[in-house]
Amino acid sequence: MNSFKSLIAATVVLSCFPLIAHAQIVNVQDLFINQTGEGLRLGMTTKGEFKSGNVDYAYLYASLLGRYLKGKHTLLATANIEYAEKSKDSFTNRHFEHFRYRYAVLNPIGFEIFTQHEFNEFRRISNRILLGTGVTWRILKTRMFYLFAGSDYMYEYNRLSDGEFADSGELWKFHRWDNYLTFQFIPKKGMKFLTTIYYQPDLENFSDYNLLADTDLSISLNKWLSLVVSYNFSRQNNPPEGVKKTDNVLLVGFAFKLGPYLKN
Repeated sequence: MNSFKSLIAATVVLSCFPLIAHAQIVNVQDLFINQTGEGLRLGMTTKGEFKSGNVDYAYLYASLLGRYLKGKHTLLATANIEYAEKSKDSFTNRHFEHFRYRYAVLNPIGFEIFTQHEFNEFRRISNRILLGTGVTWRILKTRMFYLFAGSDYMYEYNRLSDGEFADSGELWKFHRWDNYLTFQFIPKKGMKFLTTIYYQPDLENFSDYNLLADTDLSISLNKWLSLVVSYNFSRQNNPPEGVKKTDNVLLVGFAFKLGPYLKN
């Protein structure tokens, strides 16, 4: 019998930041909700899984989060890296970095500016850079309901990876209209439903668009443990050759909360 070893590294969450689903569009809107107290908040998530024997498998993931709040000013930075291989053949290899500044000009109206860098081997993204700015609107905020919208101009620079495709190595540039809507519902203490929808058409060709629907359900089991269900649907209507237009991700797991910032 072949030896079989399995090691799963513990996931450690060092702040109150919720889980994020990752796709062609990176959703950071949930990190702006339920902001508690001014100052700096930092967070880190790490996890890994390693197997050898009948199945050789490796998975590594790391995420860093930072948020600074002072009066009407909010700064947010997040970075993520993920790699996975089976029998020494990689099937996930990506990373991104996102920075966003938001200023509450005259509540509920605000202004924001953001930038993002991304690499994703299996979506054939060699170097993708985003620059955007626009307005935000907090439509509704009560104990149970939260509704927030944003509308931005976004410039997209996308260098495709080299390979055997006709568009290999091409440089794509777009002027996009970035629109998003975030809705949160808290029916009772310890239960939260959150969803965000992004729609990003090319201003010169509306049939070329990116779409994201990101939904999370969190149910507190006790003060430090929650059940989390996340569903992510993304569509890139004009992807590079060899890349499918749609992706679906369903995650079910547990979130552990540590530290003084995690009080409900």
